[in-house]
Amino acid sequence: MSGNQSDRPFTGGVLNLTGVRPGEAFRYSGLSFPDMAVYMITFRSSYEAIEKLILPPPLKVDRSRPPEVHAWYFTSRNTLPMDGRVTPYHGFQFRAHTQHDGVRGVAGWEYIDALDGDKTNIDIMGPWGVYFGMLKKLGDIRFVPTSVDAFEVTVSRRGQRLITMRMRIGAEMDTAAVAAINRDGTRTLTVREIPDVTYTGFVDRSVCISPTDSSNQVVRAWAVEDASIEFGSLELDPLAELAPEGPFSAVAFNATASVETFTEMKVLAELPGHPLR
Repeated sequence: MSGNQSDRPFTGGVLNLTGVRPGEAFRYSGLSFPDMAVYMITFRSSYEAIEKLILPPPLKVDRSRPPEVHAWYFTSRNTLPMDGRVTPYHGFQFRAHTQHDGVRGVAGWEYIDALDGDKTNIDIMGPWGVYFGMLKKLGDIRFVPTSVDAFEVTVSRRGQRLITMRMRIGAEMDTAAVAAINRDGTRTLTVREIPDVTYTGFVDRSVCISPTDSSNQVVRAWAVEDASIEFGSLELDPLAELAPEGPFSAVAFNATASVETFTEMKVLAELPGHPLR
């Protein structure tokens, strides 16, 4: 897709926020996320808190695994959404292991903010989250270095700090360690819920699956020291209920995600309330 605005038809209506209509999207090949930087911490919570606060209903936690939450801050300077326009942003994402009808993967959601602080630059993220089936909530996200090799990330909404994460970057991992991280890649489950005109039912209610086990790749990785995370709460963001338990494990890495994350996404199951059910 050409980056010249004169080559693009004007998109009206609610899809003006995405900049392109269905059937005309993802007209590029290669990477949708060509240069992500990710700082991830893993902590134990409880199965009940994970199902309430991390997984979109009706997904359930995979109880064959420990009740762990993966939480990470990321930057993506050159994101290419469905319209192919570069959309820089950063975010803080939660994921946990889930399963649906025997299919295992990870699911979650994220806070998002513009890298330059101008949230009008990322208004595509609202409809993108609805299309993909992953909640994206606006937040005030700050990344503050506390020394050359350490930093603090905070996420706030409505004047309330909800997340404080700190860590120190250690030594770079070797290629074998990076390969092991990639072998542990998992598919992502999402839940699309589109209300009907009366808001009493759904036009679409489906569990979808994205091939992130193959479309996401870690390129380089670093060990992390002195990792910690703390949560605050609001009525619709009661994150303190996650009650994170240590010891914490953490890792930092550069990663990419190809356009197949979206173009090869499939409907795994139609849920009750779907018009075909």
